[in-house]
Amino acid sequence: MKKLHLKTKPAADAGNASEKKKSGGLINNNKLMMLLSLIVAFGVWIWVAIEKSPVVEVTISSVPVQIDMENSVPTQLKLQMFGQTEYYVDVTVSAKRFVASTLTASDISVTAQTNYVDSAGTKSLQLRATAANSKDFEITGLSQNYIDVYFDTYKEAEFAIEPRIVAPDEGSVIEGCTLGDPVFSRSTVVVSGPATEVNTVTGVVAEVVLDAPLSATTTMQPELRLQTDANETLSNVQINAGDSEVTMTIPVLKTVVLPTTVTFRNTPAGYLNDDIPFTVSPSSVEASIPIEQVDVVTAISVGTLDFSELDIGYNRFVFEAADITDYIVTDNTTRFRVTVDMRGTTSASFTVPENNVSIIAQKEGFASTVVPASIENVRVIGTPEEIAALTNDMLYVELDLSDYDVQVGEQTVQVNVIVRGNTKAWASGTYTVRIQSAQSAESTTAQNG
Repeated sequence: MKKLHLKTKPAADAGNASEKKKSGGLINNNKLMMLLSLIVAFGVWIWVAIEKSPVVEVTISSVPVQIDMENSVPTQLKLQMFGQTEYYVDVTVSAKRFVASTLTASDISVTAQTNYVDSAGTKSLQLRATAANSKDFEITGLSQNYIDVYFDTYKEAEFAIEPRIVAPDEGSVIEGCTLGDPVFSRSTVVVSGPATEVNTVTGVVAEVVLDAPLSATTTMQPELRLQTDANETLSNVQINAGDSEVTMTIPVLKTVVLPTTVTFRNTPAGYLNDDIPFTVSPSSVEASIPIEQVDVVTAISVGTLDFSELDIGYNRFVFEAADITDYIVTDNTTRFRVTVDMRGTTSASFTVPENNVSIIAQKEGFASTVVPASIENVRVIGTPEEIAALTNDMLYVELDLSDYDVQVGEQTVQVNVIVRGNTKAWASGTYTVRIQSAQSAESTTAQNG
């Protein structure tokens, strides 16, 4: 009986078979092969797009122009830009297609050259374009190579406002009335802009247009217009912010005939409830007064008299009609004569004790004190009986410094001497005291803060 001899493969052959089996598995895996093919194809496409992409020209629109004025020639000459200050240009570039498709205005820097701006006027500035980022492209052209920019020095000027009222056909006010002088919330405005144009401004007009005749005093916001000799339009000159909120009050006046009077100041207590013996010539006058006051005003005051101006006997004064500010005299009267009859009075000299001199109101920001001293030789006028009853202790000085021009240090201040008590006596003439002033503690703290 024959024996069978079986041959076994070496271990290495078994391993090769296993590797062939795995390799065949990868090759036979269609999905994996497809993915690898796509990756390879994409890589080839990227390589072709980068290395073999065609060069194209594209236009980048609205690239901003930079005008750097810092440390520039015009800035050193105190020149500024006026009018249009923002400029844009279109830039043509050459680049490979894949680069061109990604370009934007931020990738390009366009600057205007100010080196040769050495005087006021409109200057043509050359434009220069460069790449702002590291992208590979070439700038081949600009939609314009120059821009026109207006340079000048800055100037401010103050002008008084002139009113202009445009009335309808029926007139500016109702029948029987007239217009008073317009009153502005502020009397002047400041205009600013390039010096060359500001120098051509001759005034500022505040214009209002009325839809119908006014029947009462009216406040309106006018349109402010710049005036020039050539009536040219100044687009670069402006009225400063805040000034444009000016209001105009237009008084409507009614003509009436009223008696004349005079206003007294620092009147002795005894005359407050008693008539002061005076006359005004003429005794009545035709005047235009605000229509709202027609039922309130009973007399026209032609002026103000301080009792310290009155002396013994007849006192005569003249007031000009043109000086009346509250009303407008509309007849032929040009002046008024006032007579104050102080016959029957006498005078005597008194002294205001230093303890009777005081400050009742301080100037804001200051602390003032009276330099101790009595006020001698004060001439007091009154009836013989009143003068005989007066004593020095009845004379006082009360200083209101709130509206006075107080200065640091010592200065002389004019004062009114008051006669206390229910009397018709008064101090005639002017008198002074010395005050010592320093900045108040609050004011000093504010300044140091």
